[in-house]
Amino acid sequence: MKPLKLLACLVTLQLTCSLTLKAADTHDFRQWTDANGRTITARLVETTGPDSVKIERQDGLAFTVPLKTFSAADQAYVKALAAAKAAQPKLQPGLKLPDAALWTLLETGGSQPASTYSNTSLDLVLENINQRFTVRDIKTSAGKPLQVRTEPSTLASRITLSGDMPRMSMGAFVKELARANNLLIASDPAGMVVLLDKTLPEEKPQENFLGVKLSQN
Repeated sequence: MKPLKLLACLVTLQLTCSLTLKAADTHDFRQWTDANGRTITARLVETTGPDSVKIERQDGLAFTVPLKTFSAADQAYVKALAAAKAAQPKLQPGLKLPDAALWTLLETGGSQPASTYSNTSLDLVLENINQRFTVRDIKTSAGKPLQVRTEPSTLASRITLSGDMPRMSMGAFVKELARANNLLIASDPAGMVVLLDKTLPEEKPQENFLGVKLSQN
């Protein structure tokens, strides 16, 4: 069946079938347009090669369609997603990028008060963060107290902070620690936050936009 006829068939089926939303991420569903302006609502499941994609309609039916079937805008959308996926860091086995639920959990830790650091080890900073989570009884989905650690474990003792840190949410504070130190934020199977060593170049301390100087010893 030719690509355009296939897409026309999908549109017809979409209009005539009663739609039953799956438990899939409905926010991923979007309108796709073919070269002739015909549309279909579906979500991208995966790219099945450089020239084709697998899409799924809202009633659960999935199809593999040549990428050239779609408009230039849709092709650009697919290529952008593929590029973003390729750019994602490869994590150690058992680790994954943090999801929205983990960020929400971090935010329940309240605000990190304004602090002044003077060659303060990240070890001590993380200890204070973890004490806050323990006192506030913040637990992961697995029912364990939320904790933040580094991998390798010695990383936290190699980073020091000097300068003034304004008040900010706990989630923003963890993000800033990672951003300023070129660390990657991940989570483990227990739902704990893990700060990963990405490069740790031997450079002089740098000052971020919050005025906190971070250095690697």
